[in-house]
Amino acid sequence: MIGATGVVTLAIPGGDPLGEVELAVGGGTERYLATAAEPVELDRTVLVIGVRPGRVIEVEPWFPAPA
Repeated sequence: MIGATGVVTLAIPGGDPLGEVELAVGGGTERYLATAAEPVELDRTVLVIGVRPGRVIEVEPWFPAPA
């Protein structure tokens, strides 16, 4: 899961409070609780940088390379 990208479906406040991210998994989508060092707004694309117990992922904002 580390290295996957997803979309924030519930804003992540930053620090310990959790938000929610939707990831493409096995041909479908699943939502995971998410934490980030800094706040991340709704509908922002994020990169998974860590996994914690209890379906919690650590993310950071993702900036795709220009085409």
